[in-house]
Amino acid sequence: MRRHRLITACLVALFWGGIDLARAQSPRPDASDAEVQRRVAVVVLARRIRGYAAMAKANSDCLVEQGRLSAAQADRALVISLEELGISPTVLLNPLVKALSPRLQALLTQQCSLEPDQEATALKLTETEL
Repeated sequence: MRRHRLITACLVALFWGGIDLARAQSPRPDASDAEVQRRVAVVVLARRIRGYAAMAKANSDCLVEQGRLSAAQADRALVISLEELGISPTVLLNPLVKALSPRLQALLTQQCSLEPDQEATALKLTETEL
């Protein structure tokens, strides 16, 4: 009987000790996790900035094609709109933005806007291309 209690006590101690060891070895949120999250956020933000710039460029080019703005006016307005949001106009030189902008422009109506059913297509296109 005494031996049974001793074995039971040892098993319980090993069990609880194993749990404490597992807790000590389990990954905890630390500085490296925060760094990974920060990097992911930066990548997502950069992608969204490129998407916004591509759509703004598509709209600007559409307005020029419709004859509503001159190329110089459209370029200046585009730069101003980006700068107002704190986005550097150099994002327009990004090859991904340059490639995506005409594809987004093809989705625009004669009024240079997106129909509600085209919004989902435009969002999906920016997600896959950027």
